[in-house]
Amino acid sequence: MLQKIKLICIPYAGGNGYSFRDLQPFLGRHLDMVTLELPGRGKRITEPLLSDIHAMTDDLYRQVLPHIRSPYILYGHSMGAVLGNLLMHRLKKEWKTLPLHFFVTGCAAPVFNHQRKQRHLLPDEQLMAELKEMGGMPDALLEDLDLMEFFLPVIREDMKALECYRYQALEKYSTAITVITGTNEDISDAQTAGWAHESEKEVRILRYPGNHFFIFHQFQNIAMLIRDVALTPHHS
Repeated sequence: MLQKIKLICIPYAGGNGYSFRDLQPFLGRHLDMVTLELPGRGKRITEPLLSDIHAMTDDLYRQVLPHIRSPYILYGHSMGAVLGNLLMHRLKKEWKTLPLHFFVTGCAAPVFNHQRKQRHLLPDEQLMAELKEMGGMPDALLEDLDLMEFFLPVIREDMKALECYRYQALEKYSTAITVITGTNEDISDAQTAGWAHESEKEVRILRYPGNHFFIFHQFQNIAMLIRDVALTPHHS
């Protein structure tokens, strides 16, 4: 009988424990999905927001420890991919079990982090226009000023953490990476190839149609890739 494998997900800026709920139906019975959640949202709404990428990584590290006693796969989108990479380096440093595979979507390699736009500094209206263009939020939400009054500070702090992060090269980890970006994203081939700085194993690069939030239309295909890794016998 196949052993159950955990899929541990790390959300994008502004995301929460429900960000990947539409991925779950496609995963099949051999994968248990766990979505980590940062303070200031979802079930942790009463906790103060973090605006430092390393403090966020520390928080995720504490959350992930109970879930990595058995085989697992790690998946992060956008900010979640940067956090996932820092988490991988932390797990390696602490001699913890690394995942079978690391899935990255919508994210240039961290070595290019200094090239990010400084969106966290934009006035509210411009930031909302950027969010609309990226495709991460439904128009109905963007037009609901009360909801946006709650969401914008969360997104802004997350973006600040991401955009102020200064990359430092760390010793490579030994987990293969699959990197998927949208065809209409502002991410170059060189920026995806840069993920090879992080892992000594294979880095597979794919492109799917769509903008930064192409994942919402591609969860079935992403799930197929994850299931292929989970069902590969040599991981038992």
